Amino acid sequence: MAKAKKPARKKSTRSAPRRRKSASSSWLRHLPGGTLLFGLGIALGLGLGVAATLVVPGWMHSPKREAVVAEGAARLPKSTVPATQKKVPPSIVEKQPATDVAAVPASAPTPLPPQPAVAEEGQHQSTEVTEIPAEEPAQVAAAPSPSAKEPSAPKWLENAVAFRDPGNRPMIAIVLDDVGVAPQHAELALDLPAPIVLSIMTYAKNASALARAAHAKGHEVMVHMPMQPVNATVNPGPNALNVGMDSAELRRRIDWGLGRLDGYVGFNNHMGSRFTQDPAGMRVVLEEAKERGLLFLDSKTIAGSVGDRMAAEMGVTHIARDVFLDDDMSEAAVARQLVEAERIARKQGYAVAIGHPHPGTIAVLKRWLPAAKAQGFAIVPLTAIVKKREGVAG
Repeated sequence: MAKAKKPARKKSTRSAPRRRKSASSSWLRHLPGGTLLFGLGIALGLGLGVAATLVVPGWMHSPKREAVVAEGAARLPKSTVPATQKKVPPSIVEKQPATDVAAVPASAPTPLPPQPAVAEEGQHQSTEVTEIPAEEPAQVAAAPSPSAKEPSAPKWLENAVAFRDPGNRPMIAIVLDDVGVAPQHAELALDLPAPIVLSIMTYAKNASALARAAHAKGHEVMVHMPMQPVNATVNPGPNALNVGMDSAELRRRIDWGLGRLDGYVGFNNHMGSRFTQDPAGMRVVLEEAKERGLLFLDSKTIAGSVGDRMAAEMGVTHIARDVFLDDDMSEAAVARQLVEAERIARKQGYAVAIGHPHPGTIAVLKRWLPAAKAQGFAIVPLTAIVKKREGVAG
């Protein structure tokens, strides 16, 4: 019996894979080595990307991962954790920079009222406060009061420095406080080209002589009246006006201060950041100014001063300071403040600038005064501004 032949289909099935393998090997052998490696790299990258997409997100939110991160953060020093990890609502960031928020503790107290200008709270007293002999106030008080003699005109007009009306030119009055505290500085102030307003300290040892010398040089004279500052550790000087004093004591001290010199047009406060906020005390001061025919210059050593407002209500001749020249006593800072005085004078027609007879301030003023005149500013006594503003002739 003849052996049966295997079906052709099975033979064909075994030989097909060998042909495909042979064709594939032939194709790979013809590829360059660089191309092969490049293709393998792409395939490997795609595979890792797919794996990360499927596996990593689940691990990122897994309890195990959060525990690991928390444990690691706990081991870090506090100073190494960036402040940006704290989530701040966008509205807070927009209203206040992050640096300001960080600088203010959560339990920060309510901000204090505006503080007095440094210039008027003792920094500019370049010598120790003079102690007046105990018997001197009594001797001065025994002299006739300035109000005893009725002048034909108010005292501020009677003692005003003569000055021609500057017309439409913007006016600037330079007032130098603390004159007489340091004698060598007083000489510098006297040597400035007139007219400058010299506010002579009540307790200066040579107050009367300084007033006479100032008049001889063509300067206007005021009395610098010590008043209580906010800072209780700062000494405003002898016979200062203090909050809580009865009106009789306040009047005695005012009479003593005004009796130390003559030829003045009025007075302004030395320090006084506490006293000038006290309506009861300031009422006594302004009544004295009105009775004596004096003008009151509010130095505005603190924003809450009631002096200027009350003077207007009581019909007292008055004016207020616009610029402090030398809170910062550097010459560059003084020059900047004089530019500010020029700006204010152009805007409102006048400016009152208060400074001190420090060498730096004097040096800047010597350069500035002729330059300001050349620019069209009128450097005037304080009474010239008051006359112009009040419509007073003379």
